[in-house]
Order: sequence, then structure tokens, then C-alpha cells
Amino acid sequence: IEPQFIMSARAYASAEGIRRGIKLVFMDVSSSTNWRTMIASLVADAPCGNKVPVLSTSIPLHAALCAVLNSFAFDYQLRNRFSGLSLNYFIIEEAALPTPASENAWRLIDGRSRFALSLHRNFMPWAHPTTHSSRFAALERERLRIRVGLDSVLVAQFGCVQSDLAHILAQCDLPSTQRQVAAARGVLNPKGFWRVDKDKDPELRHTVLTLIAFHDLEEKIRAAGGDREKGIEAFLAQNHGEGWMLPETLRLADYGLGHDERAKHPQPVASRLGPRFYDWQLTQTPEESWRECHVHARNLLGEANYRRLLSEIEAGGEREPARRVAEPKGDYGSDDPQQRLFD
Repeated sequence: IEPQFIMSARAYASAEGIRRGIKLVFMDVSSSTNWRTMIASLVADAPCGNKVPVLSTSIPLHAALCAVLNSFAFDYQLRNRFSGLSLNYFIIEEAALPTPASENAWRLIDGRSRFALSLHRNFMPWAHPTTHSSRFAALERERLRIRVGLDSVLVAQFGCVQSDLAHILAQCDLPSTQRQVAAARGVLNPKGFWRVDKDKDPELRHTVLTLIAFHDLEEKIRAAGGDREKGIEAFLAQNHGEGWMLPETLRLADYGLGHDERAKHPQPVASRLGPRFYDWQLTQTPEESWRECHVHARNLLGEANYRRLLSEIEAGGEREPARRVAEPKGDYGSDDPQQRLFD
């Protein structure tokens, strides 16, 4: 894959009237019959054109907003109103956002989103206090776990219950053979989410696992006496603060899902999705991770801007690290901003 047009780093760095820093963007080219209609992401300091519109450059909690935009609940309302091929802002601005729960719950959502989004070293100058590389969702299994948990929470934030989610994700638990028959008969919803992970067994699909996780979330809400906010916080805080975990085995029939004999028997899940982390992530300490974070921040920002960032942190900014680490030492690359990007 090669770009059709190339902009030099120096041209971008010297441009006026552009938004700088980390950005929340989305893909303009879309359709209501794609596997997903809204595809949003955080990008580091890079140019964005009209096909990658910028929604926000605000640092606090914008990872949580990215999770909202990528959720099934948000996508469902959008794809049922969208009929074109260009996802313009006037369409997005009319879409509903969830009613905020407690501030603590939103911060937990934001932190989980950063684990799945902020993988590249270019994000290091904006690293969150709860984020270090040993927790990054660098492997598919961990990204899936985090996204399933976030989707479940955001469905609840929209005020939906199990029957609502079952309607949103209808036909997603069809085995591949039955899905092909349903497609031939023309009975599949053209705007449905059944395309997501359609080539995987039902118990491994993002959609089906979201239905399972939401069942657990509703149990937490009932245990909290029906208090949605307390139930969400309990859901996010379980397993020593790591949140919902992928099941080792899953019998879909226990949840009213599945349409074949396999659904009546426990099927392995977690073990088939591989490890959660790379070996180096399990051995690196948070202090080592933060030291690496400082090195990347200094390389990217240069000495003067790096010192300015540290001053902002000392003044009580949003980005203060959870642990104070030693000054990074070593070769930090060129002072030229264009060369630092290539370094």
C-alpha cells in the first residue's frame, strides 16, 4: 500500500490554522450496509483531510467518546438513519449520546479505551496516569475483551436492557451454514451486524460475546438494587480492576443463543483466542514502562517542549503520571522536528 500524495513533516509542522496534538477522527466514506457504519479512532499529531474529519482535539475523556462512537448502540441508531455513502457531520450531530453515569465510571471507560487505542509511541506525550505499555491491548484477544466490556457498559448507558441489545444484535449468533442459507433466502437484515466476525464460530464473535457480557452487567445492576451507576462500576472493577473477562468455555444455549447442536454443549473460548499479552508485557514494570514513555515524549517533542510538558504536569495537569520516574537518560535523537518523526 502506497500513498497517492505525500506531505512532508516540515510542511505540516509549519502550517497555520490546523489542529495540533492528538485528535479524535472518523472515516467519512461509509454505508449503512457495511459491517460497521461508524469507524472512529484517535490519531497522534498528523494531518487529516476531508475524508478523515476531526471531531475533537480535547484531551480529557475523548478516548471515552471514541468508545461511544464505535459502540454497537451508537452505530445502530446511525446506520438506521444513514442512506448515503458520505458520513457528514450534520448526520452525526443529530445522533444521541448516552446519559453520563458517575464521573468515576466515565474515567474507567476512558482508561479502558486508552489501553486499546494508544498503542503507538506517538501517543506517549499524552499518556494517561493509568496507562503503561504492560497494559496495552497489543494482541487481538485483549482488544476484543476490552471492546466487549465497553460495548456492554455503553449499551447500559444508553438505557437499553437485554431485549434491546438482542434486537440490535439479532441474527448475529447464526452458524455460518445457517447464515448462508438465510442470506440466500433474503431474510437477513441488510443493516444488521451479522457481518461482524461472520466467518468465526458464534461463541468467538464480538457481537455474541457482547450479549454474554451484558448479561453479566445486568446481574451486577440487579445486585446493586437496580442502581445502574453502581452496577456499571462493579462490572468495570471486577477481577481486581481489570473488568469483564472472556469465559474459558461458553454454552450459548444457557443464554438463549445458538441454533445448532454445538450451542447445547460448552465450547472453548479464551484458549482459542491466544494469549492476552506478549511475554515482555508481563515482565516490564510500570516504572520501566513510564521511563520508556518519557523517552518517547522527549524524542517527539524536543527538549524545550518536553520541559514545558513536565512543567504542566508539575502544575497539576490532567496528564500527571501515577508514579514519579527517574529522568530518561541516553540518546534522544535530533532536535530537528522532522528528523525526530523519522527517528
